[in-house]
Amino acid sequence: MRVPIIVPNEAMPKKDPEHPCPCQNKVMELEYKTCLMMWTCAEGDYVTEGQVICEGEVEKKALEFRSPASGRLVDCQVEDDDEFKAGDVLGYIETDI
Repeated sequence: MRVPIIVPNEAMPKKDPEHPCPCQNKVMELEYKTCLMMWTCAEGDYVTEGQVICEGEVEKKALEFRSPASGRLVDCQVEDDDEFKAGDVLGYIETDI
């Protein structure tokens, strides 16, 4: 079964323990923003549910996107440095189910 990795309408910024900022505790609305992609896993990698598989950058803040299921990362729809927005499918996880 293929499970899509979908960009949510809002996300929490990635916490930076070395440079804490109150802005890291505010939810980022993504509905009308464009983000830049950076994959932390490669197509074909086995990932576990909840694992960070890619990051996005919006308004100089990093966002982490986690795997919605355990399986193999397949068919990345957005490449590194490409733009994406809320509702876009970033790629798919192929599960054993």
